[in-house]
Amino acid sequence: MADRRAAAHRPPGDALDARAPARVSGEPGRLARARAGPVDRLRWDIHGEHLAERYQQIFLVALGETILIAGLAYSRTPTGATRTAAFAAALLTSVLFWRIYVQRAGQILGEAVTRAAHPATLGRSAADTHLIMIIGVVATAIGYELVSEHPTGHNQVGWVATILGGPAVFLLGRARFEYEVFGRVSPSRWVAVLVLVLLMPVLKPVGSLTAAVATPLAAAIAAPLVLLAVAIADARRAWGHPPEEAAPPF
Repeated sequence: MADRRAAAHRPPGDALDARAPARVSGEPGRLARARAGPVDRLRWDIHGEHLAERYQQIFLVALGETILIAGLAYSRTPTGATRTAAFAAALLTSVLFWRIYVQRAGQILGEAVTRAAHPATLGRSAADTHLIMIIGVVATAIGYELVSEHPTGHNQVGWVATILGGPAVFLLGRARFEYEVFGRVSPSRWVAVLVLVLLMPVLKPVGSLTAAVATPLAAAIAAPLVLLAVAIADARRAWGHPPEEAAPPF
């Protein structure tokens, strides 16, 4: 009874302090309290390999949707050389997306998270980066659906922006991903983005003479060619050198 009376007359602040745990276990997967006070600083103990696997799975789902959309669009329309070429370009683009993603930052994201001074910061930044790359992949899928339905049609500004802008957005996200893992960005990323942007006005027909060449199919073929150049540049940089280790700037 005396304890109840003492608790009833205890100030609110003391009651909160009494209920608050003095320490939270720092086991992996839990939140550890860095200090007590009005505003607690929380530290995330993150398992790098587990986080990297989840991000890779999400990216693979986006790539699978790209192939599925391209396949459905191809099956809905009568087969022909131009539509087959559009479908092949979509498949090649998806393969190159995965190749560029994996080489090499996608392979060692878990190692980068483990080595980072602030793993939680890198984990949150990598989540935003994957969102950017997935937006680029989804935009590309929409563009190839348009190409499959109108391979030799009249290029619209929105069509060109989607077909070429999707890979450009993916490469911008991939450049950020590379910085998060290695602390630097390969020049091939910026060059490829610049080429894709410069191709947009070129592949928008301005007259009857260019209308026959500047078609959605031409844009769909140009995009994987630029991505192939990036993949080749990555392979040449890694050829004959030991695998690059993670050096996250966070």
